[in-house]
Amino acid sequence: MKSPFAPLSIVQQVALLMLLSGIVGIGGMSLSLWMAQSMQGNAHAINMAGSLRMQSYRLLSRVPLAQGGDPLIAELERDQLSDDLLLPVKREGLTSRYQALRDHWRTQLKPLLLQARRPEDAARGVAEFVRRLDALVSDLDRSTEHRLALVALVQKIVIVLTLLVLTGTILYLRRRLLRPWRRLLNQARAVSRGDFSQRYPLPAGADAVGYHEMDQLGLTLNSMSQSLSQIYAELEQRVADSTADLRQKNRVLDFLYRASRQLHTGTPLPARLRPVLEELQTLTPLREIRIRLYENDCDPGLNGARPTGTPPVAERTDSAADGTTSADTARPPPAPGPDEAGAEQLGWNLHDKLGRYGVMLAHYPSRQRMNDPQRRLVATLVEQLTSTLALERQAGHQQQLLLMAERTAIAGELHDSIAQSLSCLKLQIGVLQMQNKDATPENQLLMQQMRDELNTAYRQLRELLTTFRLSQTEPGLRAALQTTVAEFSARLGFAIDFSYRLPAQAVSSHQIIHLTQIAREALTNIVKHAGASRVEVSAGLEADALVLSIRDNGCGLPDEYPRQHHYGLVIMQDRANSLQGYCRVANLPGGGAEVRVSVPRQPALSP
Repeated sequence: MKSPFAPLSIVQQVALLMLLSGIVGIGGMSLSLWMAQSMQGNAHAINMAGSLRMQSYRLLSRVPLAQGGDPLIAELERDQLSDDLLLPVKREGLTSRYQALRDHWRTQLKPLLLQARRPEDAARGVAEFVRRLDALVSDLDRSTEHRLALVALVQKIVIVLTLLVLTGTILYLRRRLLRPWRRLLNQARAVSRGDFSQRYPLPAGADAVGYHEMDQLGLTLNSMSQSLSQIYAELEQRVADSTADLRQKNRVLDFLYRASRQLHTGTPLPARLRPVLEELQTLTPLREIRIRLYENDCDPGLNGARPTGTPPVAERTDSAADGTTSADTARPPPAPGPDEAGAEQLGWNLHDKLGRYGVMLAHYPSRQRMNDPQRRLVATLVEQLTSTLALERQAGHQQQLLLMAERTAIAGELHDSIAQSLSCLKLQIGVLQMQNKDATPENQLLMQQMRDELNTAYRQLRELLTTFRLSQTEPGLRAALQTTVAEFSARLGFAIDFSYRLPAQAVSSHQIIHLTQIAREALTNIVKHAGASRVEVSAGLEADALVLSIRDNGCGLPDEYPRQHHYGLVIMQDRANSLQGYCRVANLPGGGAEVRVSVPRQPALSP
């Protein structure tokens, strides 16, 4: 049986099937959207009915109504005529019920409220009014649920139609594409094995014009197989002649391939570089190859070494007290020219347009010379090392930015949800206190305690949001702590002593975030409670652990911490625990207090 799509190409047939699937989907979504729009305003009408219910109860609580009741009655009547209520009622066909509600208000409840001297005189009238409101709301709910059921039914029908179209598409593509493609793939595999005898089966009785795309591809592949079989013999001889040269080049390419894989593994950067640099020494005359890494583009200086390429054995440097980053400071590179062993030191800068990442140093025997393939090998490896270091730096910076963005998003969610809820609760408890001034002392005390707890929770939440929204654009713990120290020095009115003695790039982005927040929380407590005249912030290594210390000479910590004032300490301890470390807060013997954080040292660079 001839396919109805036969006059069309395979691409056109696939496009037609995709268009059909899109039409089904768009039609279903359009119908659902139209039905959903028909329910627009029902929720506002229900909310307005709830408002009318609350206003009727408020009028009942104000009985007997004096001159102050007129604004409340006017507000209730204005809400009864609101478009938010009238339009959905009219659209859902509830005008008669709504009109009965209006008549009840005009003829019965309003005169009753105006004439009543006690709330009990108008209670039944208000209850009847509320009952009619509830009946109106129930009708609106039922109408909305009915429309939602219709939307769900439409969606199910669209899903079924879409599945049918997709199933038909898959079956059609399997017959028109998959089977011919398998034949072509088998022939291509045979060609790759050197078997040029297989041919793609073309349909009988058809010419080249009547072939579809897969048949045309098979015809081309048949022609190619025939041509390859003719030149295969010629290639055998040429391959034999080039085998020796290719083996040498293959060794170099294999080294570059394995070096590329080694440089992109998950091990720490020094462990990745060491085997690559050691093997480079077996392929070139270079000896004692090593790499000096920079931090934040800081150049330790080559001391006269001639920059041309790159060297192996990664050496990470510690940051001095003044923040200068250097590598191999214990063994500076020798002056240019031959050394005592008759070797010259060479250097290759590892840098690109985005920054400077380090330098590769090596000793080069003066009596040997590198040939062109060896120089190209070193140049290519330098590019790979530069790319690896650039990716490592970008990955660390990107991870830091992602963490900050995630924390900012969390802060936004907290502000839009919990903070708003707490603000609403504060207003409601205030209204409750004003409306219950004659309550018993126990109830008044309970309401005051609730208000105090809400104020405490709201204050702590605002502090947490401020911490979450902290922006950090410069990479590294040192830059983050310097920014924090500068900020709090201005708030305290005197300079904070800052000491930083950590290895370059020894702190992960995750650790930077939490250690910075702990330092900010500790300094915030000092500003609020310590009354100190001297503050010290230091970071260093102790027994292969990262230690952050914040000290002050203030009043120290009291023996007991009130519940409403120790949330910050708990947060600091939780942050340290999340880093598999600990946070200790203790008074100092000479006065003041110390916040001491210790976390395990982690590899600075990771993929």
